[in-house]
Amino acid sequence: MIKKTYLLLIFVVLILSACQAPVEEAPAPLEGEPFAIYLVGDSQITGPDLKNYDLDKIPLNAVPIITTDDLDSYDWDRHGINLTENAYLRLIAMFMGGMPSSGVPFVVQAYEQPVFAGAFWAPYSSLSFDGVVILQPVDPAGQTLYIKLGYPGESYFTGQDPRANPRLQQALEDAGVLK
Repeated sequence: MIKKTYLLLIFVVLILSACQAPVEEAPAPLEGEPFAIYLVGDSQITGPDLKNYDLDKIPLNAVPIITTDDLDSYDWDRHGINLTENAYLRLIAMFMGGMPSSGVPFVVQAYEQPVFAGAFWAPYSSLSFDGVVILQPVDPAGQTLYIKLGYPGESYFTGQDPRANPRLQQALEDAGVLK
């Protein structure tokens, strides 16, 4: 009798322990720079070439051209990056000498992970582009860059819009610049 009771008790304990909800661990905090834009580190790669590369295999410059510290705000609905005055002037100076008609490729990262690739594009370019573009900054009074789909217009874009990435949104929220 004791043996049956003992076995029944073990059976009940096993059943009850199997029915317990698993303990959920809090997600690990994201580390590194919340937001950064890097230029592509290989000068032979053009904007249109980006579709031939896996996003995580695109070689990047060692230092980003835009970081979280350069952002005043990010307009999520319009994908507008409002830069600090110094950052905006730095970009204007960088592209002052002109830009190739095939664009200057970049990669947007959130917490040091690539989110999407695109190209800075000259507003005078005669080439169309089916990727993500940021038009060359030319107005020192503007200070806002817009991440757009396709050049010369959205109808030239192919694929899915990569800008609404949840990791990017979280990074911008964490940085306190999302509006």
